[in-house]
Amino acid sequence: MFITKHDDGYLYIVNQYDHSVQAGEVARHWGNDQFDRPEQFESLCLAVQKHDIGWIESDAKILFNDDSGQPVPFLNVNLLQHVDFYGKGYEKVKEEDPYAGLLVGMHWIGLYTSRFGYDPSFTFKIPTDLAPLIDEKIISLQKDWVDIKMKLWNKSGPRSQFENNLWKNYEIVQFMDRLSQYVSMHLQDTTNELIMGPVRQTVDSIGCMITVKGQGNGTVVVDPFPFDSEVETTVLLRKIPDIRYESHNAVYKALEEAEVERVTWKFIPPKQEQNLKILTKQIFTS
Repeated sequence: MFITKHDDGYLYIVNQYDHSVQAGEVARHWGNDQFDRPEQFESLCLAVQKHDIGWIESDAKILFNDDSGQPVPFLNVNLLQHVDFYGKGYEKVKEEDPYAGLLVGMHWIGLYTSRFGYDPSFTFKIPTDLAPLIDEKIISLQKDWVDIKMKLWNKSGPRSQFENNLWKNYEIVQFMDRLSQYVSMHLQDTTNELIMGPVRQTVDSIGCMITVKGQGNGTVVVDPFPFDSEVETTVLLRKIPDIRYESHNAVYKALEEAEVERVTWKFIPPKQEQNLKILTKQIFTS
């Protein structure tokens, strides 16, 4: 679960699978005259859509911290549970679509490896006593990928090109995950600016960083803009009082009774941002 706190005394909660489905819907708009629509596009979109499918059960049951008396946010989940949830999701997606499963597996293991060096600022916290177990999981999973890659490549075209396309798609999965987190964990009045990436615009280009900035009205400027048009998207949100709950059952009941709110966001290119500012200025000076 994504759990954020604001100034109104509530916990804002977005289920992780709802987040990944929302991210997958936006990913289907990827591609324009600046950003190529990648190879294996349907599999890429499926990977984005289902990268957190392993969390459905935990979101439904609700992980509870007895010490804090509150539900557990995703970054504080016990590492062994983290491995279990992502492992189940990986196997499920791999069975449906091996290429999508490969991307989900890369997303999963990337959380323990600073996203394979793409994002040195981020690595899931790994306790010293569990480091050997995680290293073993990292190695064993990558061995699994050898067979998957050989079947997918099938000796068709240069292997290096297959790998380049795969890693470019991985970059897109990471960006879409973070972009969805932005709208899942901010209020519509946010003007917070984040820089995400790198993401390649073509398979042979150098990765570029993408700036994401809220405009204070549910509109988010994405620069450079990777989508085919402005994209309207909906985040499913529940709110419960930010209090200490007596038990797991108490917080479960609160969430079960909470109304599901549909929060609308819109991603726009920077040129549109300038037009909005000009229009606003004209209105106020006329």
